[in-house]
Amino acid sequence: MADTYANYADLAAHKTLGTDYLISSRVVTGARGAHIAIHGGGIEPPTTQLADYCASITGNSYYSFQGLMSSGNSTLHVTSTHFDEPAIFQVLRTAEWTVSWHGASGSNLTTYIGGIDTELGAAIKTRLVAAGFNVAATVPTEIDGDDALNIANRNNRGQGVQLELSRGLRESLYISADLTLKSIADPSRRTDAFYAYTNAVTAAVAETWPQSRPDSGAVPQTAPPVHTVTSVAGYPGAGTVQMRMPFQLDAMGRIAVTTNPDKMLVQRSRAVVATTPGEYVGEPAFGSNVSAALFRSTDPIAPALLGEAVRDALARWEPDATITAIRPVVNDDQEGIVDVEVDVALTTTPTVEVVQPESVRIMPGGQVVGSSL
Repeated sequence: MADTYANYADLAAHKTLGTDYLISSRVVTGARGAHIAIHGGGIEPPTTQLADYCASITGNSYYSFQGLMSSGNSTLHVTSTHFDEPAIFQVLRTAEWTVSWHGASGSNLTTYIGGIDTELGAAIKTRLVAAGFNVAATVPTEIDGDDALNIANRNNRGQGVQLELSRGLRESLYISADLTLKSIADPSRRTDAFYAYTNAVTAAVAETWPQSRPDSGAVPQTAPPVHTVTSVAGYPGAGTVQMRMPFQLDAMGRIAVTTNPDKMLVQRSRAVVATTPGEYVGEPAFGSNVSAALFRSTDPIAPALLGEAVRDALARWEPDATITAIRPVVNDDQEGIVDVEVDVALTTTPTVEVVQPESVRIMPGGQVVGSSL
């Protein structure tokens, strides 16, 4: 089926960023590769989550274009050889390898592996087969990813891998085969197959590109929480002592500080969630895109949008934070106000109950619609 829009500029002229679609990305300093999903969200679910998870647990860069519409997201599909949204090239310009995640049709549980990077593709195939997944012996021409203009191949080596997961396979990655936006946004609905599949892919990348993981650690063999990514971006102000927030003086008239690790974590997490990217002068990318939900009505997309923004931001800027709950609320009775309450605890003491939930209220006036980090 032919695309509705010829390229990103054509799509952007007809659709609204933050309402119809969202763009999210992380450019990680020192990362040698990237996981991307140009048909994410409701276009080819759950390719966004697969790319994001693999990038997060390995400390590599990430990009996704996500359809947010309640129906008809397939109209947002721009074919890989025509996809030219500008932010993706910021991710790919330093990438030596790329894994581009896609969804194919079919009820069978099959992966089609294409792209010009045949070495990495072969390693992924070997790992997937060893993990019990079926990989097609041949790939249909229309999804073989062999064109030099295919976005998977537009990194600095001109070689990437395109993974096409059948509908049946993608459904096996979530409880009840539910690939709705609400379901795929909830990590608790992932099946063991989700983690087995992603572990196989990340293991193949680590084998082919042994220096590609900044932490040089082993690929997890069990399902780790999404917050355990090693941050290489550098959180502003991290240390063993923090100024107490909100700003106050102690009994001696000095600036009040705290050395309690739990309280420090809560303060830092609040700063991450409440800051709109661009507000922090020292690190413009710092913050979260919760403001993408400003002025939205209370629809099923808004909570998913907020939850994803919080998880993405804390994974990057607060790797020691265990997210135990996210309660997003878009207030219809107070136009333009978004409440996001996030419960966090230290990963070093995961069995300890959350010390203090923090509620962060985002008011109108900052960034109104989402954009790439």
